[in-house]
Amino acid sequence: MLFFLTHHWYVLVPLVPTLAGVAYQILVFTGIRQFFRLRGNGGTESKESTPPISILKPVKGYDPGAYESFRSHCVQDYPEYEIIFGLSHAEDTAAPLIEQLRREFPQRKIEAVVCSPGMGTNPKVGKLMQMIPAARYEYLVINDGDIRVESDYLRHVMRPFRSKQVGMVTCLYSARASNSLCSHLEALSINTDFASGVLAARTLEGGLHFAFGATLALPRHVLEKAGDLESLVNYLSDDYQLGARVSRASRNWC
Repeated sequence: MLFFLTHHWYVLVPLVPTLAGVAYQILVFTGIRQFFRLRGNGGTESKESTPPISILKPVKGYDPGAYESFRSHCVQDYPEYEIIFGLSHAEDTAAPLIEQLRREFPQRKIEAVVCSPGMGTNPKVGKLMQMIPAARYEYLVINDGDIRVESDYLRHVMRPFRSKQVGMVTCLYSARASNSLCSHLEALSINTDFASGVLAARTLEGGLHFAFGATLALPRHVLEKAGDLESLVNYLSDDYQLGARVSRASRNWC
């Protein structure tokens, strides 16, 4: 038997990636179980935190389904909030959609900020720097222009802030493919590999220490403690950086 293992050790080589894959799947399923257990402990409606919110949406141009995505933010089951769009220029093709929203929802606070270019290599962060002064409220929810949400989105996002130990809330998201092959492949990756990788990282690190641009929710005072947005203006992964900085800063106030 020893002779066989010594001279035919190479037959074990295929087992290495197989065992690694099995271990990763166990890690992912552990993360999924913990995630749904956390959701199950979300609390009751009476315990929800519903402070006023400023939604900041940097946009550029018109994407398929953009109006429906914008509109989903206007029909939130939430007491008080405003929506601030950041445009690249006054003639941005998204501008007519914002005007249409104002006509359809005259009771909703909807504002457009025309942002100057050239504030850094990350135009999204450059826009946010110019949008925040227009925000009225303490709590900020930053999300991408192509995000479409359910009517209870804001309630779910704000619920974790009942705990004073929470500095930022972010969200997993799913993708809906268009007609192209590339779009289907991207949606497949986001809906399978991306989500499982996030849950595995959360399990390994004992929590989430980064964030996703689909949703970045935080109070202004946390943003100030974590550092200003200007320090992120030359980072490509601004969402990861902001989440990591909030996580590091939270060690000093928790």
